[in-house]
Amino acid sequence: MTPDASPRTLTIFLTDTPFGSQAPHTALNLAEAALAKGYRVNLFASADGVYCAAAGQKAAGLPRVGERLPAMIEQGLRVDLCGSCLQLRNLRGENRIQGAKPSSLKNLFAMVAESRALIALGK
Repeated sequence: MTPDASPRTLTIFLTDTPFGSQAPHTALNLAEAALAKGYRVNLFASADGVYCAAAGQKAAGLPRVGERLPAMIEQGLRVDLCGSCLQLRNLRGENRIQGAKPSSLKNLFAMVAESRALIALGK
């Protein structure tokens, strides 16, 4: 851990779609557990991971990533979405969950620098 890193901050880097693998569900379970222990938690979604913050997901029989995110954001989960990835996928503000914000790799670097641990999930 660097001297500037917070011992109570976790950053999760996610690159998988909400229904393509178990990674998004695992990411939210980890984030939920860390929030419950008093950690600050950052979730940075890149590539197809930005679809996890798409509003109105309706996949029957699968983990409901999009339905869980708003409550977790209210509990303090910071959700940043790669701005370039959003543009490439045409995922505009009105089609995203409120509180999930466009971001940049510069912000990801800052998140990682302030974190005690980084977990990367996805392909």
